[in-house]
Amino acid sequence: MRYQDQLFEQRENLILDTARQLFAEQPWDRVTIAEVALAAGIGKGTVYKHFPSKEALYARLVLDLNRINLRELRALHAASSAQDAMHKVIRRAFEQMLANPIEAQLCLHCDRLEFQERLEAPLRQLFLDLEGEYQLFFADLLSTTFDNQTLSQADTQNLLWGVEACINGVMTRIASGGFTHWAEPIALDDYFARVTDFIIAGLRAQASELIAQPHRHE
Repeated sequence: MRYQDQLFEQRENLILDTARQLFAEQPWDRVTIAEVALAAGIGKGTVYKHFPSKEALYARLVLDLNRINLRELRALHAASSAQDAMHKVIRRAFEQMLANPIEAQLCLHCDRLEFQERLEAPLRQLFLDLEGEYQLFFADLLSTTFDNQTLSQADTQNLLWGVEACINGVMTRIASGGFTHWAEPIALDDYFARVTDFIIAGLRAQASELIAQPHRHE
């Protein structure tokens, strides 16, 4: 890598790290590019060379976090038995969100249609690519869980819709601060356990029904 490219990458990482720190200290949607630049010790124009808008900065933070999380989930899947893989992966996914509640809020924000439409085409494509990687991972996880029974792409997508709805619900709960403001607070660990069991039970029932459909054996 050329020296100039190394400097560019180091400065970009500095901007991202500074933004994460500021987002942890105050409402992330109120932090300005000027404040990021000041805290990083660089000019505002320099920040814009890396990230032309706050949306681009948000997008990069979310993309980076999801890539890191997906690598961890893949490694966990590879190290788990077929019986335990689905349970461990779902629970770990919840723990990843809990470890980064601010970035969970950012993930929800970046998933909105109006946000995606404001992004430049290359960034939108990166989100589509990431979604495809998660779908492939989910298909592989399903195959392991159901003894390598073949599910069609359409079947896998249908099952993923239900899982996504549950995971987005958990992400929203974490982003909103959990249950501490409820009259009778619920421990998040218990909540994660119940939702994980719910997801797996639903997947088993629906996948078994799909696998047993007569047209699959014609």
